[in-house]
Amino acid sequence: MIKQALVAVRRKHRRSLVIGLIMTLVLTLLVSTLTVQHTMEQLRKSIEGRIRAGFSLTSRRTSDIVPGNLARKVSQLKGVKAHNYQVEAVATLLGKHLVEATSLGVQLDARPTEETKLVGVERSDYLSEFTGRLYRLRQGKHITPGSKNVALIHEVFAGQNKLKLGDRMVITKGERRVAVVIVGIFDGGNEKPTIIPADMAENRLITNLETAQQLNGSSALTRATYLVKRPDKLKEVINRTRKLSGVDWGRYNLTDNAASFAGVLENIMRVQRILTIATIAVAVAGLVVMSLVLVFWVRGRLHEIGILLAIGTPRHRIVGQFIIELVVIAVVSSVCATLAGSVISTQLSTSLTSSVDHNNQLAGSSGEVVVAPIAYLMAFALGYLVMGLSTVVAMTPIMSQPPKRILSKMN
Repeated sequence: MIKQALVAVRRKHRRSLVIGLIMTLVLTLLVSTLTVQHTMEQLRKSIEGRIRAGFSLTSRRTSDIVPGNLARKVSQLKGVKAHNYQVEAVATLLGKHLVEATSLGVQLDARPTEETKLVGVERSDYLSEFTGRLYRLRQGKHITPGSKNVALIHEVFAGQNKLKLGDRMVITKGERRVAVVIVGIFDGGNEKPTIIPADMAENRLITNLETAQQLNGSSALTRATYLVKRPDKLKEVINRTRKLSGVDWGRYNLTDNAASFAGVLENIMRVQRILTIATIAVAVAGLVVMSLVLVFWVRGRLHEIGILLAIGTPRHRIVGQFIIELVVIAVVSSVCATLAGSVISTQLSTSLTSSVDHNNQLAGSSGEVVVAPIAYLMAFALGYLVMGLSTVVAMTPIMSQPPKRILSKMN
């Protein structure tokens, strides 16, 4: 039967080619839409995974601070599972030189000051730059609540000043000075380019909270970040925070830390909806077109069917031979669709990722999403289902008829 099927495919090469091209087109479109949809889903989950559900408390005016008692009061609210207090300062690294903007091809008129921006935190891995993948820890460890007199520095700054893990630095601000140990080295850049050395990520210094407070000579906070136990209850917790008594909310901001990514996530979900509609449309159109083509294919072989029936060939053998012929064509089409679909889906994924990320908010992420084999399996499963249904639609009207009626149509 298999040998007969292969002979039939070669003998009817034109019809086989037409069916093969249609199969390849349908499978390619299904592979493209479903793999891109899988890529978008991975991207959405990646963004949601690195955005720890929570909110930030800051002052509306840069000259104001966040009172410690207010920060602690919010941390005790129902639904809040963790917090991270931050203090910002401007300080000088004794005997160290900042990375200059000239490395970016920009020449400043005057040599900049050696002062840089410093941020003291309870947990460095909760910083938005790390959760948003602008920064990545390359060596060492993060700052934790138990850390004392420690710091993280950028790898470019470390290289310029010949610093490594375990080295000590002295940070000064006015007459105050604190010695810290380097426990981590990170890389990454600014969300927006800058030529001011103090604002460059390469010169960013991250310390434990107490170090920054000692340099400022105050226990005041610049920002307080909170994580919630349940992401779906985030708005409820924020509303509960706004209802705290004795707080002038005209002086403070409460910011959802996922708000900056809301536009990207909405764009991704919009693309996913479009791809779902496209997949359904391709499947339905493929079913209709394949059914029509196979109807003509079967009718064109009515004489062959009649002869086989006349010599006593069982009906199931005739159907089996036709199915084997279609399987042979489908295998070749699947190989072609895999090659073409992978190229198309890669281009589409790159293009769509750029289109949904208008403000380059995904910068710093790996940017490489590997499509799992399940996406291809789903595409081919749907494609073969379409072909199977088309075969049933095309062959049932003929093969369900009595042999005499089929033979009578040969005249």
